[in-house]
Amino acid sequence: MSACLSTDSRCALTRQSARTPKGISPLRRALPRSPVISNVSRHKDARHSVLLLNQGQRPLLEFLRNLTPQVLLASTALLLWVRLDFRRFDPANWPSTSAFFLCLALLLLAFFANMNQFLDALLESLNPYARVARRLRKRGVGPNAAACGSLRVMLRQRPTLFLDLVVSVAIINIALIAISFAALSAAKAALR
Repeated sequence: MSACLSTDSRCALTRQSARTPKGISPLRRALPRSPVISNVSRHKDARHSVLLLNQGQRPLLEFLRNLTPQVLLASTALLLWVRLDFRRFDPANWPSTSAFFLCLALLLLAFFANMNQFLDALLESLNPYARVARRLRKRGVGPNAAACGSLRVMLRQRPTLFLDLVVSVAIINIALIAISFAALSAAKAALR
């Protein structure tokens, strides 16, 4: 270990142990000492810029533009599903059954591809906080506590990025609900 320079100054190790008593949870001990936290950008521009209003406008518009084919796939799958009887096996019904599963698979692929494309703009900014969570996991903190710890660090370091994350998750969930309602209403109108 390092030696103290004078008798009245304390060593770095002594100062660190004085700041973090042993009774504190590993999460609280790990957060202040994590070097990743100091790597997070503290520039005024980075702290106070909302990604959805700047670089996130194009991905948001692309995400919203790509919802229309998803509604079409969902309503087609619902129309095919109404006519199918899954209680019994009927080999004569294989074309409509395979079309239903194809529409459903395409809907799921389109939704997840659209969601990933939308979140790519945000995820580049989340890399330092993912490293915080990985370091907390290496120190024995549970996965939920590590995620909460990295979210707390994000909220402290870059509150606008935390706001972007919350708004992006809300947009994705609202889009999923909107797709469901639009597909249900289109299928109901087509069946009348």
